[in-house]
Amino acid sequence: MSDQQASPIRVAAIGMDQRQRNALVMLFNSHCHKRYILVEEESSEICIIDLDLYGGERLWQEFRQRHPDRPLILASLKPRQVENGHTLFVKKPIPIIQLMNAIGQLSQTLNNRTAEQQIDPVASPETTPSLPQKPRHPAAPVTRKVASLMTEAQETVFIGTSPDIDPDNQQQLAKIYYDPQHYLQGHVQQALNQATRYNKNVTIEGPWPAIDLIIANQQIMVDAGEKHLRPFCTVPDATREVELRFHEQHKPTTGRKEYSVYAFIWQLALWASRGRLPSGTNLNQPIYLRRWPNFSRLVVTPHALAIAALWSRNPRSLIDTANSLGISQRYVFAFYSAAHALQLAGETRRAVDTLLEPPVIEQAKHRGLFSKLLNRLRG
Repeated sequence: MSDQQASPIRVAAIGMDQRQRNALVMLFNSHCHKRYILVEEESSEICIIDLDLYGGERLWQEFRQRHPDRPLILASLKPRQVENGHTLFVKKPIPIIQLMNAIGQLSQTLNNRTAEQQIDPVASPETTPSLPQKPRHPAAPVTRKVASLMTEAQETVFIGTSPDIDPDNQQQLAKIYYDPQHYLQGHVQQALNQATRYNKNVTIEGPWPAIDLIIANQQIMVDAGEKHLRPFCTVPDATREVELRFHEQHKPTTGRKEYSVYAFIWQLALWASRGRLPSGTNLNQPIYLRRWPNFSRLVVTPHALAIAALWSRNPRSLIDTANSLGISQRYVFAFYSAAHALQLAGETRRAVDTLLEPPVIEQAKHRGLFSKLLNRLRG
């Protein structure tokens, strides 16, 4: 029987909120040609449970008590071993083709077609990749042009040279994190919080050149240039003797390096992180952009515009962002560290954002005039 003649397969989403259910409805209608329909558990043929929801494990156990043999798809950010022949596991965020394959495989079980049905191991939803996949689409030409604006020496200073890591390798994972509180970045962030709270100027005293935060105009003034300041920003625990001194007046600006507070913290975060991530960052959690950075006043790292544009459209995990754009992970990590320091980016907390894999990036058929001109200049 053809897909057009067959009745749609009835699928239930156990315990999911309305946003997750709406996402599945849109998926079934737009990508699956209405071969599947979302129903309640009582009339379902196949069910899906998100184990990462509150009480997800209990929902699974109770479901199996009610329906010992009903086909079930379990979804989670963490890989699971499933031995029940009526249960399949898919790793979140779920690629659309993987979810369709899982439903298709369970529907074969439902219809009692041959028990020896061969399943393509590459397409099997039980296969969980252990290594980052090779990017399916390279970065757009405009992105590569922007990336080339920073020299190789500047890249090393702000981004570092760390290679990509395997997210499942614990030894490699340990090397990609840093604690901002152990760097000058953390001291300046603390000073800003205190200055804002008491509405007073503050001097951050330590072994570095004098740093004054002027709260009225959100300005930082430093008694030295970047060459002399940067060594104090890249070494953890450069000193444990840091003092915040509040005052009404501040030194004259003559001969001092001036920054906006936010541009200064952004730059300190890049110096401290050098392609690493703040401690506790979840590589699997999708990242979203709260506000668009004012790039005209910030150090623009390679691929920053492309990363920001991607996160503003669809939350994506850090690893998926690098794979989707075809860039090294350190560029994504560095941008996130700086944006996170200014609270411009963060991890999503909505369950729907981790349910399905974001759509694949496709290069526009009709590129803009600026992109075409850049390609022509490149020869």
